[in-house]
Amino acid sequence: MELTIPVRLIFDISTLSATTTREWLGFSRSGECYLPHVVYEEIRFLYDRSPDPDLERVAREFHRFYANSGWKISDVVGHHPGLKASSGHGLTKRARVALAVARCAYGEAQQNPRQLVVLVTSDRSILQRIYDLQIPNLTGIASAGLLQWSRNGERPVAVTQKLQQLRDLGNSLSGFTAQAHHPTTQTRSVGTARKHTTIQRRSTTQIQSNHTRIQRNTGAISPKRRSKVTRHVETVPQWLPQFMSIFSAFAALAVAGGIIWLMFFTSYLDRFLPKDDTTPAVSFGDTIFTIWSSEFIDL
Repeated sequence: MELTIPVRLIFDISTLSATTTREWLGFSRSGECYLPHVVYEEIRFLYDRSPDPDLERVAREFHRFYANSGWKISDVVGHHPGLKASSGHGLTKRARVALAVARCAYGEAQQNPRQLVVLVTSDRSILQRIYDLQIPNLTGIASAGLLQWSRNGERPVAVTQKLQQLRDLGNSLSGFTAQAHHPTTQTRSVGTARKHTTIQRRSTTQIQSNHTRIQRNTGAISPKRRSKVTRHVETVPQWLPQFMSIFSAFAALAVAGGIIWLMFFTSYLDRFLPKDDTTPAVSFGDTIFTIWSSEFIDL
């Protein structure tokens, strides 16, 4: 499977001045379009102020185009020894802008290593500086090359070479990563599993020994004794306590009834008993009461 690498296009003002609005729309088919902040500020400055009618036209057209174009402004600035201004030589404003665009392209390449950054400019000196940097994901093309690319899909040679280099580099890195990290993952997994098993065995042994020690120190009841006690309790009928309560109630009522009977009905029974002059007169009720009292005292 071929590795797909996104393309990021960085535009110089020279490319915009050499093309039209319709061609700007076609550039989006080749990649994601970015305009350096320095170029955007220059276009705003040229709007209604440029002494050159052509630049003023470009500024006006881009001002209308940018609102719905999907293009983005890049504030990235990268610093490299190969992108420094030459000492002892004064730079024109156009040269300073072109150098700032090159630094923006270099910064984008550093921040997006998995994308190909393409600087589009008509300045040959800036293109040569980009080539001399030898950055794997950075290249430069002329405006005519981008026009041909956007119209018929034919990529410039510099873009094709860089894309192939990035694919080869990505495949080699992915293969190296798979070989290097796969055994390490297996070794760590096995080691972790053994360590986990050892900890489980030690924990189980320690819990069993602690449980045995607790049983010896507390003198726990054995299962046999516990089962015997349970059987003894279960043999006692559940109705026995209720029967004893009812029996006690009836006994108390019987005693109370007997006492009442002795107190109120003994005089009635004495009429039917024979009288003996030699023995002192003792009523039947007194006799019965004496017997009941003696039995109650014995209890």
